[in-house]
Parts: sequence; structure tokens; C-alpha cells
Amino acid sequence: MLAELAKSALEFLKLAPRYLISVALIAGVLLFFPSAWLAHIGVDNFAVANRQWLGLTFLVCASLWCVSAVASCWDWVAGKFFQRRVRQHIAHKLSSLTEGEKQILRYYFAKDTRANTLKIDDGVVQGLVANRIIYRSASMGNILDGFAHNITDVAWDYICANPEVLLGTTNTYRTDKRERGW
Repeated sequence: MLAELAKSALEFLKLAPRYLISVALIAGVLLFFPSAWLAHIGVDNFAVANRQWLGLTFLVCASLWCVSAVASCWDWVAGKFFQRRVRQHIAHKLSSLTEGEKQILRYYFAKDTRANTLKIDDGVVQGLVANRIIYRSASMGNILDGFAHNITDVAWDYICANPEVLLGTTNTYRTDKRERGW
């Protein structure tokens, strides 16, 4: 009996916040509406007989919903701060690129494309991936031809707004895609 009650309580706690607020609203109506209004819908006797359980249900559901709402707001704010830090990190890295990194990024800019084929065993490529400037966008590929790598939106926007970051000792760009002659 106690195990079943505990199991039911855990299942109740797993309810989505929209259900918790619905239960809290129903319990609140039964608790706080005038008896005459409750008599019109035939629940006045139920509300009087179960007032302590309705109060407990209201408090628990309202509290859980408030905690859920605060947690959602916190997650949103923390996500915005994280995105801001990532943007700042990418901008800092883009302003201090090596010539090899610039050659890879020049391909995206010169071809006006968001995709490039690059080898995953290359340290320069993996450095750009680690700094969230590009990312491997496909799991299909091979060691000889490479894998598809896309430029992130933040890096693309920054390079388009500041193309001078790609100026270097050369004006070449790099792709590892091999041309097929057949």
C-alpha cells in the first residue's frame, strides 16, 4: 500500500507543468470560489468535505509549477549567457587565425557556400571544430576524400561583417575534396 502511494506520488511529480497548473487551478476554484457558484455545478459538498486535500493539492501543484517556471527561466537566461560567451570566443578566435585556418575559411567566403569537404585527421580542421567555427555536418565520408564540414552561423556572420580577418600572407583557399576524373 505504501509502495503504491509512493509510486503514485512519483508519477504525479513527473507531470508536465501545464498539467500541474491545471490541477492547481481546479483545486483553487474548489477552494476559493463562493459556495453558491460551486452549488451551481454540483461540487459544493465535495469541496467542503475534501477541503484539506484540495488545499494540499493546490499548494503542491502551485509550488511545483512555480519551481518549474523558475527553472525554465533560469535555463533560458543561462543559455543566453552561454551563447554570448560562445559568440565572443568565436570572434576572438577569428581575429587571431593562423594562415592555415584562414585558407580553410577563405573557401567558404570565396565560394559563398556554407559547406566544405575537409579531412578529419588534420589538426587545423580539428582546431576550427574545437573552437566552434566549423563543425562536421555529415557522418558519411572517408579518410581520402574527407567529410563535409559546415561553417557555424556565428562564424559566417562575423566573417561576412569583417572579411579583413581572412587577409593573410596568401590569397589561396583550401578544400580537401578530390576531383573525380571519371
